[in-house]
Amino acid sequence: MSARIRQEWLLSLCGWTLVIGFLTFIDLLHDWSVPEDERLNNPLWWAVQEWGLWYLLSPLVFRALAQLEPAPRVNTRLFLKIMAGAYFMAMLLQALFDLVALDDPIAYTLYYFAPAHLLVLFVLTILWHTQFRTIAEQNQAHPVLWADQGKDKAPVAFNDITHVTAASNYMEIHTRTQQYLKRGTLKELMAQLPPQFIRTHRSHVVNLYAIDRIQNKPSGSAIIQLSSGAQVALSKGYKQDVKARFAQKAGVVS
Repeated sequence: MSARIRQEWLLSLCGWTLVIGFLTFIDLLHDWSVPEDERLNNPLWWAVQEWGLWYLLSPLVFRALAQLEPAPRVNTRLFLKIMAGAYFMAMLLQALFDLVALDDPIAYTLYYFAPAHLLVLFVLTILWHTQFRTIAEQNQAHPVLWADQGKDKAPVAFNDITHVTAASNYMEIHTRTQQYLKRGTLKELMAQLPPQFIRTHRSHVVNLYAIDRIQNKPSGSAIIQLSSGAQVALSKGYKQDVKARFAQKAGVVS
């Protein structure tokens, strides 16, 4: 378990213990101030059954929000998906628990907890932003692209990227020695890449400086041989532009 994950679980454990302890104390004061037939009798159980599920859900929400890192700008669509999923899970677990353990109607549970769980998610988002969130520094001298390498996020220098291949809803980022994954489309990626990257196919983007040579095919398309040894398809629709840019880069007059 990484230090970051331990911190997330520790914050959740300590935070919700303080919340439940405070609510228990308030309920004890309530019991001391009202007649016996109006007392809660077991204020600790009352606090735990209302908020105990967040001992488990809070670190899971922090883990989900970590998917938004280290981009300087939050991916709004992904953030809303995370919040909606967490809210649905919280309401579902709460409703099932109240139905089985307390015999409370589901409609009552949803009405009672709907605003409270929204508030909890808001607080967790603030805690993630202030305590855990990491943001990549903008370094114009050595620009990088953040991509997935296993379970981690890794910076990939633009100059090290030889080519990018699209596959379904994610992309394969290739360097001479490594391969990374990144969710999104080539169109979205092209908006982030410097001018040295050019589209060669609906599924491929190539770094002009990684092109070794271009081999024509009888069909009119071509194959791009990269300096890394990899080969990338060059479709007829992109061929003229790619060859012109490659010739310009190489200092050859077409």
